[in-house]
Formats: sequence, structure tokens, C-alpha cells
Amino acid sequence: MKSLKTTRLFVCYIPGMDLRRISPDNFPYVANLFGSYPWAKIKTLPSVELVPSLITGVYPHEHGIWQVKLKPRLNASFLDGILDRVPDIVTTTFQCVVHFFNQSFDLAAIPYRRRRAFDLKRFKYTRREKSKEILFRIGGVESIFSVLGREESIYVFNKKIKDLDSLLYRVCSGSYRLEFLELYALDILQHWNLDNPSRMKGFYTKVDNFVERLYKKCKTKGVILILLSDHGQEYVKGVIDIRKKLGGLDLSEDEYDFYIEVPMARFWFHTDRARNKITDMLHSMESGTVLSYRDMHRYNVKFEDKAYGELYFMAKPGYIFFPHDYYQPLANLFLGISDWQQRSRIFNPVHRGSHGYLPCSESEKGFIMILDNTYRVNRREVDIIDIAPSLLELVGYKRTPFMRGSSIFIQ
Repeated sequence: MKSLKTTRLFVCYIPGMDLRRISPDNFPYVANLFGSYPWAKIKTLPSVELVPSLITGVYPHEHGIWQVKLKPRLNASFLDGILDRVPDIVTTTFQCVVHFFNQSFDLAAIPYRRRRAFDLKRFKYTRREKSKEILFRIGGVESIFSVLGREESIYVFNKKIKDLDSLLYRVCSGSYRLEFLELYALDILQHWNLDNPSRMKGFYTKVDNFVERLYKKCKTKGVILILLSDHGQEYVKGVIDIRKKLGGLDLSEDEYDFYIEVPMARFWFHTDRARNKITDMLHSMESGTVLSYRDMHRYNVKFEDKAYGELYFMAKPGYIFFPHDYYQPLANLFLGISDWQQRSRIFNPVHRGSHGYLPCSESEKGFIMILDNTYRVNRREVDIIDIAPSLLELVGYKRTPFMRGSSIFIQ
């Protein structure tokens, strides 16, 4: 419910802005803000897709965004049987072409014979970049944008660091209760350049200067600025070739299904033999942590069945899986050629920086800061689901019943 309060808010959401790298050397202006304004750490989730929980105020098992869900097993059709025999490089290349023209066609790098086993439950940035409408309801759950409506809120997406000057001109109109900018450029740059500190320092300077100019503009417009980051990034020091290890177990592909993200792999078993062999293999590896779907409940991922994954293998910080299910050689080449920010992937397709590890990892510590000293935070560490109700209450809306979190700001 809306009140008579007329506070206007600008949220500058910068995924990948790591608390450990916010220093006078990298981010001099932002570093100084930490000593001047109220802020709190954010406890997140073991996921690379945090925006759904960030803007709905509920956990993944409630909004349903958790990468993939295994379909009930059915006998393959005659056409499926034919397509399953087509070489993977052919089906994935065709799927990548389809994805280029239709962004709703997702996970194009997974071979058709495996992809058809899944219902896709993702919230890829490319979709919200193209259409803001998907932000209004996520998995049937309302978000801060649907609560505020189109007249009171606006979402802006940026993934190019060179566009910051023109971006500053376009944002912070002061016309909305809530303006929400996702500055995704830093996340992309760190994924592919974190191994080059001198180059990254230049990018950090650009972001730092942008924040300084944005704050000045907010003050002239009478708008309160919020700085928000839901994770940092860990420097990648090693890779796990889980497919190679699976290939050495003498198991048929019919005995299990798998899905490999950059920091996480998950499995579904159809025979006890596959369950025992793969579980034993994972427990023997020191580069990750084995978790059942019930173990994931400790991290607020509380699915009550195995449909979203029976067994998980979470890489330890600094390790990633490669190849993973987002990698396709020709698509990787195209992305490297078409986006200079990712140019390094042409020569080495392994991420340089990564995130999505267990929440206890330092790379998974986010933060929220309000640049207004008439407010204070009521706790030093908050949950990611506290962000949505906090933003709503700041602009004069009551926390809605479906939101699990609570407001963190006190005036």
C-alpha cells in the first residue's frame, strides 16, 4: 500500500563490485563513502542468478528460478531418436544461431539430446536487457516493479563500460519513485579480465568516477542514491573437467543426467550404480563440496524434491568447471569478436573471474549503502530477500505479504 511519503530513490546496482577490492587505490571515491554513510553486508545464495530473489524478496524455491528442472522421463520420439544421433557440434551450432535471433531460446550450448530433458528456469541477463516486462512477475511472484507499477518505477540495463558518459545523461530524471540501474559491465569485464590487474584498475576508475558524478546528479534532483552489489568475483586459479571424469566411470548416459554451470554441477540418477559411482567420485575430489538437495536447504534453497537437482557439487572458490554447459566453441569465438570486453576469451575460453560459490565465500558477500545520513541500518548483515521490502518502504510502500524479508533502514 502506498503512503503519502514522496521519497525518490535511485538504485545503482553493480554486480561484481567486490568488497575486497574497494580500496583507495581501485575505487577512491566509493571507498571514502564507506566511512561516511550507513551500509550493511548482504548474505546471498549459492547461485549466479541473484536478481530474482533481489527484486521479489523470496527464495529460489518460491519464485522457481533455479536454472533447470528435470522433466519426467518419456520414451524418445522417432524424431528425437534421429536428432540424438546428430553430432553435438552440429545441433549446438544450429541452436546458437536460433538463440542469436530469438533470445528466449536459452541454453543453446547444451546438445539437443540433453537439453530436451530439461524445463528451463533461468533469468539470463540478455532477456531483461531486451525486455523489461519480464521483471514484473518472476515465476508467478510479484517484484518491486509490479508493486510500484510502470508510472512509479523504471529499470535501466547497461553492459558496456564505454557508455557510462551517455548513461549518466539519460538516468536519474527524478520522475519516478524508484529508478533501478543495473551496471552489468563490471561483471562482464571481471569475468574475462580479472587476471589483468592493471587493465581492471582502469575499469574500476571509470566505475568510481561514474558513481561520483551520479551522486552529484542525484543530490541536485533531490533523489536518494543507493549503492548495491550482491556479489564480488573470485580470481580463477583452476578448472575441473567433470565431463572427463564422468567419461571414465563406464556409465551409460541413460543412467544419469547432469547440468554444469561455471561454479556448480548437479546430477540426477536413474540407476543405483550411477548414483554410487558418481557420488564416490565427487567425494574423492578436493576441489569442491558435495551436497544433496536437502543439504541445500541450509542455504535457503529448499526444494522438496529432486526435480531441480538430486546431488550438487559446488566448486571451491577459485575453481570452475570447464567445459561447462554455456560453452560452445563457435559461440565463444563470436562473443569474443563482437564484444571487446570479452576479447580475451578468443585466446582462452576459461573465465578469469567467477562467482556463485557457497555463501560463506568472500566473493559472495554483497553490500547495500544508503547515501543519506538521516537513515541508519538496523543490522550489519542482511539477507538478499531483505532488499526488496527495504526499497519499497523507503519510497513509501508497505512490505507486501508475499515478501519474506524485512526492511533494514530506520530513519
